[in-house]
Amino acid sequence: MVIKTKKSFKKSFILLPLILFLAIYNSNPEKITIFEGQKSNMLLGISAKADNYKTKNALFDSFANSAVSTAATAKTYVIPSGEAIGVKLYTAGVLVIGSGSVTDKNGKTFSPAKKAGILAGDRIVAANGEPISDSDSLKKVIAGGNGHITLSVMRGDTALKLPVDAVYSEDTNSYLIGLWVRDSAAGIGTLTFYNPQNSTYAALGHGICDYDTDLLMTAGDGSINFCKIKSVQKSENGSPGEILGEFSAKNEGNILVNSEVGIYGDAFSLPDTAPVPVASRFEIKEGQAEILCDVDGQGPKAYNIEITRISTSAKLSGKSFVFKITDSDLLEKTGGIVQGMSGSPVLQNGKLIGAVTHVFVNDASKGYGIFAENMLDMTDILK
Repeated sequence: MVIKTKKSFKKSFILLPLILFLAIYNSNPEKITIFEGQKSNMLLGISAKADNYKTKNALFDSFANSAVSTAATAKTYVIPSGEAIGVKLYTAGVLVIGSGSVTDKNGKTFSPAKKAGILAGDRIVAANGEPISDSDSLKKVIAGGNGHITLSVMRGDTALKLPVDAVYSEDTNSYLIGLWVRDSAAGIGTLTFYNPQNSTYAALGHGICDYDTDLLMTAGDGSINFCKIKSVQKSENGSPGEILGEFSAKNEGNILVNSEVGIYGDAFSLPDTAPVPVASRFEIKEGQAEILCDVDGQGPKAYNIEITRISTSAKLSGKSFVFKITDSDLLEKTGGIVQGMSGSPVLQNGKLIGAVTHVFVNDASKGYGIFAENMLDMTDILK
């Protein structure tokens, strides 16, 4: 668990990760058991240490406030969810997370990729002109080449072509360039709402970022599946708890966008549930509210909370408002806010006002939320 601190909230909060337990899975799993430790993609002779490669989610302090407008009105209706979901995210190309050394025929040890200028955080989208969809496709191009590889790289919004001179390894009978990459992530979160106007969904309330580079992972493909809760490790002050569960086999939606304000995509089916209006941030009041979440495998339930502070100027912030859990039943089940509750919808006076995003480290009964209108805008942008 990585604690994020900022000057205004120093040592006060921690982001509720989507990835509370990471899964090893194949390309077409029937069932995914969630557990700690994720399979890392190993290229070019670098030893794998699976438990060192996890995925975390980004805070919202650094992106532009002009990125999304806020146009929610009382006439906009959505269907709140609170269902636990398993998330499988595949990157567009592969994300470089580090480099390692290989040894040439003269006994010199170095990283050809690093020498060529490949940096952690780069996204490799093609090799020798062939599109790269995952680590296996990259490995195949490099291993089957003649030692001269041109990598097409995205560094932020800048496209680069970087030639790399690979080293031939007699041990593997292939060419190596010394590179760590990641092409996927998986974990548990909460579905926030469905937008029945365009059959989309919103979840998490924050983006999925790579643990090693701290960069938002660019979504190339992915899916959400409902998740069966198996157990909950309770939160304690100083140590947020976590949800454990299993993915279902059926995809309930795709992932089109992984953004600072959550993940979004097409919902393959909509529940037959009455929609509620989305509140403007100016309609939210301090006082009683409720969250919807599934923490016992019995489906979403409503639990009482109290809104204690609102920042209407925090238009795109994951710390738009502060709340405290007051429901004794939820506190008994979870000890407070636990990892996996990120995205839990927050309702007040019959309207959706936001979603859970953070938990206070020193008081697990307190957390932050993001305004629902920000998430609604993203579902509109999809179409």
